[in-house]
Amino acid sequence: MIGILFLISILISIQNISLGVDNFWGGQHTHYNNFLIFKNSFAHLVENKNLYEYYLNEYADLYKYSPTFALMMAAFCHLPDALGLIIWNSLNVFVLYFAIYLIKSLDPSKKTILILCLLFELILSTLNSQSNCILAGLTVMAFNMLEKGKNTQATLFIVLGAFIKIYSIVGCLLFLLYPNKIKSFLSLSGWLVFFFFLPLLVIDFSELIWQYKNWYVLLKADQNESIGMSFFAYTKFVLPLNSFKSITLSLGTLILLTPLLKFKSFAIQNFRLQYMTLILIWMVVFNYKAESPTYVIAMAGIGIWFFASKQSKINTILTVLTLLFTSIWFTDVVPSSVKNEFIDIKFIKSFFPIVILFKLYFDFAFNNKYQEKDSTNQNVLNSL
Repeated sequence: MIGILFLISILISIQNISLGVDNFWGGQHTHYNNFLIFKNSFAHLVENKNLYEYYLNEYADLYKYSPTFALMMAAFCHLPDALGLIIWNSLNVFVLYFAIYLIKSLDPSKKTILILCLLFELILSTLNSQSNCILAGLTVMAFNMLEKGKNTQATLFIVLGAFIKIYSIVGCLLFLLYPNKIKSFLSLSGWLVFFFFLPLLVIDFSELIWQYKNWYVLLKADQNESIGMSFFAYTKFVLPLNSFKSITLSLGTLILLTPLLKFKSFAIQNFRLQYMTLILIWMVVFNYKAESPTYVIAMAGIGIWFFASKQSKINTILTVLTLLFTSIWFTDVVPSSVKNEFIDIKFIKSFFPIVILFKLYFDFAFNNKYQEKDSTNQNVLNSL
């Protein structure tokens, strides 16, 4: 399976290179524009340029990631675009595949089917040379490390994700399900400090603080202007316009935190796994910047949720409908005339992931269906 995924990522990379340029954002830009945003960020960092300004002579749109991520892209800065793109896309695919492969509680056959169900979203994210597969993979890897009692490695994966896209920091809630919480907090704090100051390898302190201030200004502007393909697109119609974002986010926070009140369930392996899937889906459904390629994160969570849950008609129906309308609907299998005529893209993409999120939350709150699976305690939880 991994060989097939690598082949797909290579073929997509070659296709994007061979397509040349296209007209968008008021100029001619490549079909692997996002990769150029990442790649060129390192040069801007070392040249003390504002990372968060437009560089339309190099790429379209804005760089929206941390100064640390720009430093991480040093490995790609001097590579030819074709080689760098192939490595970048292959790395994304590998991180997610490897993370899913390491989930011990899923049967190997189910993992294969899960990857196949994710294939449409994997292709979409790869076509856009995005970092979403890495983000999903890092969160799942953090869960895998926590299951093994490796808290320091788990915190490393969460912090790496947060310095790519800041909303990944919600993955740190997983630490509350496991013993050695103080150790996890100290490790998390240490990694945050380490990666925050890591760009000092190439720039001085005042320049680094300047970049973080610029990043903050950009994120604040993005929050004010965007609703994305998310739950925000629905709540803006039923809540006051001047406060619908804060009310929606408060609801999302409630959904994310209240399962953590079920302390006695922390010893159940499937509870911990299902909470990890809640985080993956939440990171997209309550993300005001969610785009179509972002949904590989939510679909990874939905796939793990389905195969880790006791099979039921409602779960099967919801999963099939999500696969059809969140993934397949956005492929060439469905004619563009049909997609554009019947329903707005931002509503159909997010609808069933939102339904599944609330279904998962309902099970946490009332049904306790996670207890119907094998709840054998792991030795890592003996001290709980």
